[in-house]
Amino acid sequence: MAIKIGNLEVNSVVYVPPMAGVTDLVFRSLIRRLDPNCLLATEMVSSRGLMNNPDCRIMKIADSDHPIGIQLFGHESDVMAAAAKMAQAAGADFIDINMGCPVPKITKGKDGCALMKEPELAREIVMAVKDSISIPVTVKFRLGWDENNKNAIEFGTMLQEAGANAVTVHGRTRAQLYSGKADWGFIANVKKNLSIPVFGNGDVFSLENALELIEKTNCDGVAIARGTMGNPWLAYRINQYLNHKQTIAEPSVVERLATAYDHAQLLVNYKGDRVGINESRRHVINYTKGLMHGSSYRGLLTQINNLNDLKEILTNLSYAIGGLIMQEEFLTAINQQFCLQ
Repeated sequence: MAIKIGNLEVNSVVYVPPMAGVTDLVFRSLIRRLDPNCLLATEMVSSRGLMNNPDCRIMKIADSDHPIGIQLFGHESDVMAAAAKMAQAAGADFIDINMGCPVPKITKGKDGCALMKEPELAREIVMAVKDSISIPVTVKFRLGWDENNKNAIEFGTMLQEAGANAVTVHGRTRAQLYSGKADWGFIANVKKNLSIPVFGNGDVFSLENALELIEKTNCDGVAIARGTMGNPWLAYRINQYLNHKQTIAEPSVVERLATAYDHAQLLVNYKGDRVGINESRRHVINYTKGLMHGSSYRGLLTQINNLNDLKEILTNLSYAIGGLIMQEEFLTAINQQFCLQ
């Protein structure tokens, strides 16, 4: 199943959108091992910050990343346009504009979801970015600011008129942050009113969730964010089912634990010992969720100081789950090292 986003054709119905501290070069490489086609994006980049730091590391793109977008946030149309030019020059296949981030430090500066309260400014930004580049422009937004101001239908229509080539709609308001249940019914109403591709987003943590969202919303694709944390296999499993009616089994315990170790190792290789280990803690914890005895080891994983600490903890966890056989399988698996391209 292909989706046409402006002049970009994507052979995937899955989009892994930006997540701060998650969708870095390392995380994307893990997803790309399995799925060469899903749509990826970098972590979001401050357009104003980019003016002061043109060599922003977040915008580094690997050859294997494509198709990939760079997500920008900001509320100054001229700055956003200049940043979009820089992102295109860095190799982005599309520019994604963040109008959905609910975090107070973003919204208090008129950025992120705060733009849903100023649709005319949002329109101006999209038009300015669109005029400055030759690649597609997409926008991610929410249902609205709060329950009394759910303007996603009107907002989405405005974005389409302004030139957006696709949108991602998160099924919560800004006030909800990530609490409560995503309203897929409201996403369906947005989709009904737009002719450009719409990716539905919110509460997709499994293949079954993805199928249900697409069925209920009639969206062109599904955006999976938090569902990929500790589960880089999810995009591939969804795409294989929707494109080929092929059901890919969940990863085994050994696969999960070995990938957790590999994720940390790649972070250390890319970002250095201190930063790599610090950032790996949140990731390796996610890989253990749902595993037998996993909760007993998560406290230890928050305290790792090096890869040896991690190896010892995961080795012990593999033994607790499956005895000596699983422990040996785990140790064999982590010796099959992968290289970040």
